[in-house]
Amino acid sequence: MNNEYVMRHKNKPVIMFSVNDDFELSDIGHVFDESRLPFGLMHRGKKELLFKQMSDWIEKRGLPCGRTDLPNIEYDLNVKNPVQLTLGSYALNLADHYWVHKSGLYIRWNKVNFFQNNFKEVINFDCMGVYKQNKNIRIAPDLTVDGCLRKKWIVSGFKRYLLKGSLYYEMQEPFNEVIASKIMKILGIDHVQYKLIRNKKSNDIPLSVCKCMVTKNTEFISAHVVRNMESKLDRNEYDRFIQICRKNGIQNAKEKIDNMIIIDYIIGNTDRHAGNFGIIRNADTLEWLDVAPLFDNGNSFCHSVRTITDIEYNIDTACRWLGCGNYAALQYIDYPQWFTKYTGEKIVDIIHSNFKYNRQMSEDKKSKLVSIVQRRIQEFEKLLEKNKQG
Repeated sequence: MNNEYVMRHKNKPVIMFSVNDDFELSDIGHVFDESRLPFGLMHRGKKELLFKQMSDWIEKRGLPCGRTDLPNIEYDLNVKNPVQLTLGSYALNLADHYWVHKSGLYIRWNKVNFFQNNFKEVINFDCMGVYKQNKNIRIAPDLTVDGCLRKKWIVSGFKRYLLKGSLYYEMQEPFNEVIASKIMKILGIDHVQYKLIRNKKSNDIPLSVCKCMVTKNTEFISAHVVRNMESKLDRNEYDRFIQICRKNGIQNAKEKIDNMIIIDYIIGNTDRHAGNFGIIRNADTLEWLDVAPLFDNGNSFCHSVRTITDIEYNIDTACRWLGCGNYAALQYIDYPQWFTKYTGEKIVDIIHSNFKYNRQMSEDKKSKLVSIVQRRIQEFEKLLEKNKQG
């Protein structure tokens, strides 16, 4: 069995590696192009650190162990673990241009990537598993998408769209994505637009849908990778990310990140980690183009809280990437000019008018969430006024 692989970035070879029969990394081979490694340069020439980074990349490239339908997918496709699925699908995805293949094979990027080539849907949202007729398919973006929510990619015309479900009974996550998207639209904040659809075959279960935010020429690089390009030194993660962006040509990084912090505070986002924000770069020249549009806002508005009294304890929520609360994260920002006395009213109207379509949520919870957001807005307005007074 040939267990030696080549990682490529488009057609450029990056690194050789080997896995054992359980698809765990067993050895690091030649590094062809260190500048294109997909996890920063924090190994600093130390092979044991490079080994760990490569091992983490392989493990996290595909479906996470927390994915609810993973056992069914593994059973249906007769595989040992998600890594076997990842490597069998060339580790291709629709976020960046990295992929792998077994050494000794001659395969070209333009013949296999999902940006230029059509693909079949493998994951079946109507059951906890895959489509029976597609059990022999091993190369599909459905098999390399991250996150614990059930997800799948579809092709419509020449565009790629991601569908996402929900994890909890009240099925809030799709609604939250749409609400956050509409809020950012009226505020003029760069974001991925989400819409709500319903799965007609499964009792009208709500799903969010968004268009792929990168192309065959651009790719997403996570904040986790960005910050690993330099040692932390005496900087906090906020300054570290912004300074690295500026060094690489993105001069408006602070403005973009400040907007993200404000939105996360208002909607009560509990899942802003270093993997779901970052930058967009040119995949050929490696030129940094911009901070990525904001996406993945579903874990907000007390989405996992069932008891009304417990919502009161969530007036503030966790900012994972900074290791503090979302309210505390506001200390870093420059307060925006776009927030006026009418902004809060518009935000509340969007929340109220969109949650009414969620039939799983109680009216008490909807009302409580509106009042919680109103209180957050009031606290933010106090900080704005204090900042103006100097």
